Amino acid sequence: MKFPVLLAGAALAFLTACGSDAAPTPDADPSATQPVGTSTAPSGGATTAPVVDPNSSFIALIDLATGDQITVYDGPGTWRAWFEAGGKAISALATAAGVPPRTVRIGVDGTPLADSATELQLRVNATGDARAYGGPTGDGFSFKTYLEFEGELVDLQGDPMALPLGFSPQGDRLLSFAAAPAPEGEAALTYTVHNLDGTVQSSFVNRLSAANPGSSPATWSPSGDYVATIGLDGLTLNDIRGGGSFLVPANGSTEWSRTEDALILVTSANQLQILRLPNLETTVLQVEVEGITASFDPSGRVVTVSDATDGITIVFDANSGDRIAEWHSVAEIANNLGFEPVIMTDDGLAAVLESASDCVGFLIIHPPLDGAGQCVAGRNPRWSPDTAAVSFTRGSDVIVLDIATLTQRTVASDLPTTLGGTLARWNDDGTHLLLEWPWGGASWTDSLP
Repeated sequence: MKFPVLLAGAALAFLTACGSDAAPTPDADPSATQPVGTSTAPSGGATTAPVVDPNSSFIALIDLATGDQITVYDGPGTWRAWFEAGGKAISALATAAGVPPRTVRIGVDGTPLADSATELQLRVNATGDARAYGGPTGDGFSFKTYLEFEGELVDLQGDPMALPLGFSPQGDRLLSFAAAPAPEGEAALTYTVHNLDGTVQSSFVNRLSAANPGSSPATWSPSGDYVATIGLDGLTLNDIRGGGSFLVPANGSTEWSRTEDALILVTSANQLQILRLPNLETTVLQVEVEGITASFDPSGRVVTVSDATDGITIVFDANSGDRIAEWHSVAEIANNLGFEPVIMTDDGLAAVLESASDCVGFLIIHPPLDGAGQCVAGRNPRWSPDTAAVSFTRGSDVIVLDIATLTQRTVASDLPTTLGGTLARWNDDGTHLLLEWPWGGASWTDSLP
């Protein structure tokens, strides 16, 4: 199955670090970093960034209309970045042990919004009227969640030692998490759902294995009615409206369809199913489960199954369960999370296949192209939101390919190529690319609520 990759172990480690006896260091120098908002190329041209040390991180923003590049971070430590606020801003966070925690946030227009060693796990809701962050308590030795709504600080009820995880899709509730007491051999996280007035809507605990906590973020359903967790008890769906929960007798992911409250499950019969809430309707997908990844496309109309063992990709109709396409290539390479390689457009299926025979690079399948598709020399492909273009890397360059004309435009050069190369991801409007290195084949930030 395909799982988000915010590891419970990482979450617990982050909580431990933030709540340790060591005093926070808000004035700590994160070492020689390029200033936030630094442009490294003139408007209109291909942009360049300095080659960075393999032990450091590089994050930049590309304006595709002007070609301008803004360097968000370039320096030592492990950083992760993601688009937020409907793609109008980006946040970057230091996550590595031994690196002073730091948050950098910048608007896609280049406006610096935050650069702080005290506002961590910074989140902004979809409507832009609320933000949350983890900050130091009055004693300076631990961290807690702070919530601001319409510019005013809200008095949060519940666990004072929690950190924010993310707002609901509608932006009207905040999910926070905290380490919880657990028996020997176990670990646990307490999740709390807050209303924007600070009151607690719901709270629940997820039990984990201390030795192998696995992948277990809590994730919102599209409606905002449910939060899913995976732990020792299995897949639990928490109904935040009434505070109840129910255990699903199957393995599954916490990755929801983007269009409805539906999850992909593996039943005890080793069968792939789609479970829909609230009526618990199921659709069976006829496929062998072992060694596959499975995910919804952004439209929620199809499910893509990649079988790395047999080297095939199968696309199913999400409603009927019927097979609608099959390719002898793998669309979902190992650990390539947060990316849907197959998308159902109004004109038909669009796909990128990264292990296609007779194609060194990746193969693009798209309705305007002929049935054989188009082979492109490169790696790390990412669809634009409208599937009219693909970004990818070739050597140290980031290139955007226009599907209609098959023209290629270099938008950034001299980028790191080791450790998987630089990853370029699109914002929701398709106007900007976020460059991130290293990314290791997956980014936990793609799974943020």
